[in-house]
Amino acid sequence: MSERRGGEFVLLAYANASPFPYHAWTPLAILCLGAYLEERGIDVEYFDERIHPRKRFRELVRKRPLLIGLSTMTCYQIKNTLRLAKIARRIDPDIPLVWGGTHPSMMVEQTLESPMVDFVVKGEGEQTLYELVMAINNGERDFHGINGLGWKHNGRIIVNEDRDFLDIETLPFPYSGKAEEILLEYIRRGGDTLENIGYESSRGCPHKCGFCYNVYFHKNVCRVKSTKKIRSELLRLKEFGVYKMTFYDDTFLAGRKQAMLEILDLLKELGFKWIANVRINTFDPELLKRFEESGCVYLFFGVESPDDDVLRYIRKGQNRRMIDRGIDIVSKGNIKTLYSLMIGLPNETEEQLKRTLDFADEIRRRHPGSEVPIQPYVPLPGTLLYEEAIKAGFKPPDRLEGWKNFTNDEIRTPWVKNPRLLNAIYINTFLAFRYERFLKGFFSGLIFGPLHRLSVWRWKKRNFNFFFERYLYLFYKRMGWLFILLGRLFNR
Repeated sequence: MSERRGGEFVLLAYANASPFPYHAWTPLAILCLGAYLEERGIDVEYFDERIHPRKRFRELVRKRPLLIGLSTMTCYQIKNTLRLAKIARRIDPDIPLVWGGTHPSMMVEQTLESPMVDFVVKGEGEQTLYELVMAINNGERDFHGINGLGWKHNGRIIVNEDRDFLDIETLPFPYSGKAEEILLEYIRRGGDTLENIGYESSRGCPHKCGFCYNVYFHKNVCRVKSTKKIRSELLRLKEFGVYKMTFYDDTFLAGRKQAMLEILDLLKELGFKWIANVRINTFDPELLKRFEESGCVYLFFGVESPDDDVLRYIRKGQNRRMIDRGIDIVSKGNIKTLYSLMIGLPNETEEQLKRTLDFADEIRRRHPGSEVPIQPYVPLPGTLLYEEAIKAGFKPPDRLEGWKNFTNDEIRTPWVKNPRLLNAIYINTFLAFRYERFLKGFFSGLIFGPLHRLSVWRWKKRNFNFFFERYLYLFYKRMGWLFILLGRLFNR
């Protein structure tokens, strides 16, 4: 980068993370950073590709921000983040591009090898980004003193020491300042399928699942906001007109029962409808009742497998007995529920695959109406299973661009003998078990209704031959914007 004058604002951008509209949730990944900067007197502008036209991004870049912050996960989002970075480079190659989020944090050096990256903010980013903003604004060129930062110096990649975790009690309300505009836009989109307003009551997870980013990113450090702080922030959401929301916590309130009881009382008092990710072995009948009374409308459980050997291998921290007891309890309640299962792990046998598919049927019998998606394993960098995947023959991409297709619908693990079968199972269980939640509308029902009925038949027969739905899925994935537009026109 050549020497440049200090800009008057920071641009924080969040690229589309999925081709599917139901994944449009408020981007706390950039809103938390922006609120932290604004609280310290830094002017911030946001770009959220799900709700803003790309023209806005170009206009903001032409105003020459001090830097552009880009947040991304290991998935489809990388492709769109690179697209934004290239747009910025073409408009003004001197604007520093600062990448953050789970993928850059876990692959710092490889991310910095890209010409579309100047800095990487590793891990929790608020204080690191603030110090970088101040350093660039002051014309500094030596960034050794900023913990949590990766950067380049004369073509050499430098990764500073990690930053300690922040005091979660001192962090600002993420929807303050200019983020309020994004919140209000998502509230206007409230007719969408999912509760699309996110709230974070904790950071980190106490569990060590081998496929999850958490062990590396949060180092098993769990921080839960106080009831007082949560009350204050939820009251502010109510003032904005929010009545339904999703807790972004990796595990709701880090699984702490006393904290749950206090917050459940608060949620009941405030009248929210809400969604959370909870461990299956959390519940007893009384706690489930408290969840229902507090307004919980949807629970997500990462069950993963019915097989104790597999559960030990992935370090899930639960066994089949716990899972069975949890299903028995939750199935007696009225909360809509998702039980997620995983296939395609290293060393998976045909018998284990069959048991997983059969277990999906068992869950549906024991808890009618529940959603049971079956998702192929994706080796994510930084996770405990990543090195084992490499030993089993997985060859990770050698460039940032190569990670853009690492999603559940892209089978790139060499030990899987029949990747098309796993892909068919993934798509089929979505159409068969998640149709009611995501696809049953007037316009979408006309298209997906017949596919849903076909998928139910396929599932019962375990018949995935001539799986033409895959090509329809790929077409939708590439042309989803057209279906979204038509859906809005028909559902007015």
